[in-house]
Amino acid sequence: MNYFDGKAFSKDWTSHHIPVWEQLLRERAHEPLRVLEIGSFEGRSALFFLQFLPNCQLTCIDTFEGSVEHRTPGSRHHTDMSEVEARFDANTRPFAARLEKLKAFSIEALSDLQRASRRFDIVYVDGDHHAASAFTDAQQSWDLLAPGGIMILDDYLWQPSKPAAERPQPGIDAFLQARSGEYEVLHSDYQVIIRKTCSHPHRTASDFTIGGRSIEEVSGGSIRPPLVSFVVINWNYARYVGATIDSIKSQDYPNFECLVIDNGSTDDSAEVIARHVGDDSRFTVEMLPENLGQLGAAFWSLDKIKGGFVTFVDADDVLLSNYASMHVQAHLALRQSVAFTSSRVAETDARGNVLAAASGGGTFIDQSQALNLDADASTLRLPAVSNRDFQQLSARTALIPKSATGWHWSPGTANMYRASHLRLVRRSGEARYMRAADGYFNFMCHGFGGSALIDMVLSGYRLHGENAFSNHESSPWLRSGSPEYYRLSQEATLTDIDFLLANAGRYAWMLDGGFWSVLDLITRETPKRLRSFYGDPKVFEIFLANAPKLAAEFRSRVFCREILARFSGSQARKILRAGHGGRLKQRAYGEIALSELRKALSILRKRK
Repeated sequence: MNYFDGKAFSKDWTSHHIPVWEQLLRERAHEPLRVLEIGSFEGRSALFFLQFLPNCQLTCIDTFEGSVEHRTPGSRHHTDMSEVEARFDANTRPFAARLEKLKAFSIEALSDLQRASRRFDIVYVDGDHHAASAFTDAQQSWDLLAPGGIMILDDYLWQPSKPAAERPQPGIDAFLQARSGEYEVLHSDYQVIIRKTCSHPHRTASDFTIGGRSIEEVSGGSIRPPLVSFVVINWNYARYVGATIDSIKSQDYPNFECLVIDNGSTDDSAEVIARHVGDDSRFTVEMLPENLGQLGAAFWSLDKIKGGFVTFVDADDVLLSNYASMHVQAHLALRQSVAFTSSRVAETDARGNVLAAASGGGTFIDQSQALNLDADASTLRLPAVSNRDFQQLSARTALIPKSATGWHWSPGTANMYRASHLRLVRRSGEARYMRAADGYFNFMCHGFGGSALIDMVLSGYRLHGENAFSNHESSPWLRSGSPEYYRLSQEATLTDIDFLLANAGRYAWMLDGGFWSVLDLITRETPKRLRSFYGDPKVFEIFLANAPKLAAEFRSRVFCREILARFSGSQARKILRAGHGGRLKQRAYGEIALSELRKALSILRKRK
């Protein structure tokens, strides 16, 4: 069939694709298909659809203003677009009853179609050639495509020498990655043609089970699966944050929300975030006018999110699709509740190439630490976690003893916290905290509620030369970060100690005798170095300032014992005097004498 006989055209970018289209659409040629076309130009592709699919209804979206190459004088593609629109109208006039022409930008027209709950069986994407536009057109129209529908993505190999941002291929690749698992590829050449194999993979509560029975059935609909809150904190990571958002969209755990915070960026992060979030109702975007720091933004977010479990996602990292399901499953199946879980990461270079698999500082001390999950028949089970996955998770999940000192976890994104513990240790006052969130939350939350390691890679940690903590892949023989990072970390540790001491009245009763061990934990020091750490003049001044609060909260004997366990000589006496209104109590003299005797005996034993 000659689809263009008697019609007027100035260009032909369509005819050589028609044999492939005919082959793929022949079986449904006489069905009353709904067709959506983004980018119509003079109407060649529209005429094909209207004649090869004689019962179809066609919706065409085009501004009829052309792309940059059409509007640039001297370009070989320079065209008078008013004449192009006139030819489109004349060519398609005989089919006006089956044609809907939407003269608008695609981002606006597609949004209108979504609000109207329109659906299509075929989508042809041939709009603006910029990567961002190609991604947005495909992403928006994907939700309009019915299950089993076909999407044709044009110009995949267009102008390969152009910068990536100015050609469709990177945008199409990003779209295909974001929708991985939702389509099958029918054709891949200059055009990529795919068939939608499923609708958006949201699940309902009835997919979650206890003892093989659905939660909805057992609870009468009163119990729902946990809500996970992802908080993406971005500052000038426009080149990475899109991939981060796409990886969250690809989670196989459906019950999540995501708050994307742009932390006062000065690059084009806002545009990238908007493009990748699209109209996904699970995502909320907040634009902060200034950089609050990662920890400051994390504190700020706690009033905005609703989830019982929270992951702060670094804007240059990515999540594996089973990240949320494996972390939530571990939390729900652990025999002992913990404040957070931490999984291994795949360390990658800036382009995403894997360099190493790292586990932070945590290792299993012995096999008795593992196998901490309840039997699968007695716990809430998630549908995305197969029996095999559950057995592997159980074998590779270990509680970290609360007495363990030092850093045991993977960085940032690898950690999923209980929201209740985050709020428990939240600091008030100033808004800006220019430090990493995990450096604060991990020590504090572990001290208050314990933690567990998942010895499985569930996220990617990107190394690109601008990381505050890691400037190379993990190595037991090399330090990460920089001297400046460690100096700032030491200063931050002092503020953590001051915060805990200043809030002794709130936390001492809650920790039920564990207050002082939590204090030692957040120093980040080993037991052998604690005395030296507490002897630092800056630490001494912090204790001196908080001594009245400590003395008021703890019994005199406990206050004396704990101060003498950390300080010696004049420092100890000054702190005790400050706590007791400037004078040492009689009991304090006895505690000091007993402490000095213990030290002397310890020295004698070492000499022997």
